[in-house]
Amino acid sequence: MRNLFTRTASGLVFLGVMVGGLLGGDIPYACLMVFLLGGMLHEFYKLTLERKHGLQKAAGITFGLVLWSTSFQLLQGNSLRLDAGELSMAAGIFVLLLLIAQLYRKDEKPFQAVAYTLLGILYIAVPLSLFNILGVDNRPVLLGLFIILWSSDVGAYVFGMLFGQKGKHKLFPSVSPKKSWEGFIGGLLVASATGHILWSVGMLPCGLVHTLIISLLIAVFGVFGDLVESMLKRSVGVKDSGHIMPGHGGLLDRFDAALFALPVALFYIKIFSLS
Repeated sequence: MRNLFTRTASGLVFLGVMVGGLLGGDIPYACLMVFLLGGMLHEFYKLTLERKHGLQKAAGITFGLVLWSTSFQLLQGNSLRLDAGELSMAAGIFVLLLLIAQLYRKDEKPFQAVAYTLLGILYIAVPLSLFNILGVDNRPVLLGLFIILWSSDVGAYVFGMLFGQKGKHKLFPSVSPKKSWEGFIGGLLVASATGHILWSVGMLPCGLVHTLIISLLIAVFGVFGDLVESMLKRSVGVKDSGHIMPGHGGLLDRFDAALFALPVALFYIKIFSLS
């Protein structure tokens, strides 16, 4: 009972922070995203890199924050005197410097630290930078996508507890033994219903068919995101990525699904020019 109260209170605080950041102005939104990005990168590097790799951790977090802020500025229309070629060269130089720095370390597996540093940027910083596609001008729509994702997660949990725990229809037992096909189907149903509600109140300003497709994409790829993070935690032998959210684990535990689901939804939205 105490754990349920802790989870509920922590979840309400998390919800309030997310809504405030997404519906506030540019500064609250930027503060929220920088906090999430820095926190998730810290958790990821804590899981994958050893203590002696402080330089790689700092470089990865710094480059991730620079990538996000550059994306935010460019999508706002602010001139940074950088084009795509110059940004690509900067990324290339960053990789070269990581490799050169590794020459001066005595690691048995020297490329592993470099690989994990770059993976953190691709896995976390790039998806959060893509959030800016809606985060600059259409934050209510971005909040709507999050609501669909959260509702899908709740639906999967409820349907899984009610119908999947006693059955043998495991979704991916090698990575996440508790996930069931019943929960997966429940997540799809609840995500679709939530999408329909958001469309009916005008929060998602695109056609109903597009809204339902987006809802299903979010539900499906959210599960993939959750499974990938479970695979990561299983490979390093931990239960939670962190403890910043009592009863929920770390930031990466809460946003693992969003890292996969929202970029796919944003890609669909852009392909069909829905925003």
